[in-house]
Amino acid sequence: MTETNPTATVVAYEPSLGRPARAGSWDELAKGTFRVATEHLVAGDWDAAAALVEIAVVEAEELRDVYERWPVSTRRWIESRGVTPDLVDAATARLTVMIGERAMAGIEAEWPQFVAAVDRAALACRAQLPDAAAAVETARAVWQGVHDRAVDRVSGLIDIAVSTVGEHSLGELWDALMADWYDVHEQRYALSNQPWEASAHQLMVAIVDGFHAHLTGTGRQGDMEIIDEPTRIGFRFAPCGSGGRSLDARITDGTPRAGAPFGFAVTTAPHDWAWNTVGICSYCVHCCQLNEVMPIDRLGYPTRVIDAPTWNADNPVTECTWWVYRDPADVPDHVYERVGRSPDRRPTRRGDVK
Repeated sequence: MTETNPTATVVAYEPSLGRPARAGSWDELAKGTFRVATEHLVAGDWDAAAALVEIAVVEAEELRDVYERWPVSTRRWIESRGVTPDLVDAATARLTVMIGERAMAGIEAEWPQFVAAVDRAALACRAQLPDAAAAVETARAVWQGVHDRAVDRVSGLIDIAVSTVGEHSLGELWDALMADWYDVHEQRYALSNQPWEASAHQLMVAIVDGFHAHLTGTGRQGDMEIIDEPTRIGFRFAPCGSGGRSLDARITDGTPRAGAPFGFAVTTAPHDWAWNTVGICSYCVHCCQLNEVMPIDRLGYPTRVIDAPTWNADNPVTECTWWVYRDPADVPDHVYERVGRSPDRRPTRRGDVK
């Protein structure tokens, strides 16, 4: 360790999130939170390291919410479509055998273990203990386990919905699960509410904040690549830590959940709500619905454009890239067409005649 340096500003209030969040350049924000905490330890910036490991809990709060709600709501939705409770119980029992009782108990049951690990790590940082870096890594590893088990539970319940109600209903299911998100998304990112420049910035902040919590990348640190192009900015996850579990052997101990023995559902036919692409994992469908289909229908443009990963048992594509366009008028025709929408809905630039 080096001598203590003045504490950097690594956490600050983020108005678009309504809470504290990571602060820094986009290059800094491209790095995972636990990784950056460790880097600050090495630099002797103990207080910054503590603040970073603590903000990891805040970054994970949204996942805590939806990963607890979505499985319960999914079961209710399945039964509302006429599937008997006995059939759902039998399918749930099979899922429990595959992913374990700990995963099926839900994220809320494990959340205190994560918070306790973060508290220990933050205390070790502020006390400048020699094992502070090990404590930070322990907190990250605890969260990885909690996160991945929760993802398996969500994905497993979505798979049950596909097997009992049918693949054709998957878009409708995600519409039901995300109805509250849809309304907020529409109101915030409407051109009548705020300039697109503000929306684009907020969308990018939300991406890095959320995917830190998903622990993107094969090292499961939450790292991502940021790509700066003339008309758009991209955020590449290789792989994502959530939908990527269905596709990538490197983050699932060699058993991607779309393969044996899990066999979690991927699309077997084209659907508007899955980019009209075969091989989209059922979990990833919600990204298409939230970022492209719903905003095109309600606003006239996608808020984020996604190059999605796809499952192929022999050669899966596991990278996922999210793009935010600098102007929604620049979104290409094919983005609309691949989700069954017309580019005629696309807004024009100010001053253009349509």
